[in-house]
Amino acid sequence: MELNIEKEHENKLFERKEIKANASYKAKTPTRAEVKEELCKKKNLDPEMVEIVSIDQEYGQKRCTITAYAYLTKEAKQRGAFKLSAKKKQAIAKAAEPAKKEAEPAKEDAKPEEKSE
Repeated sequence: MELNIEKEHENKLFERKEIKANASYKAKTPTRAEVKEELCKKKNLDPEMVEIVSIDQEYGQKRCTITAYAYLTKEAKQRGAFKLSAKKKQAIAKAAEPAKKEAEPAKEDAKPEEKSE
């Protein structure tokens, strides 16, 4: 993956740098983790302080536009954390469902037995 920084803007109110970049690649669209790793290498940033906001692929092309925030402090990252969309919340909930179903039978077994007189 080849990553080119297109625009970088320092937002003093939110204590972060807002980065717009373009990436070209040969295989599938890169994941957020891959983009974060490449961006951190290129800009010498701490991976814990970087949030990938979006990866927008151009239809039928092997390139995408990336929007990322690089926070200056952990407090700024907590204050400025962007909210997940409804679709992403549903996807996270669906991924957590199998784990909940496995944990539920264990709760039922833990109930005390009733005494009959």
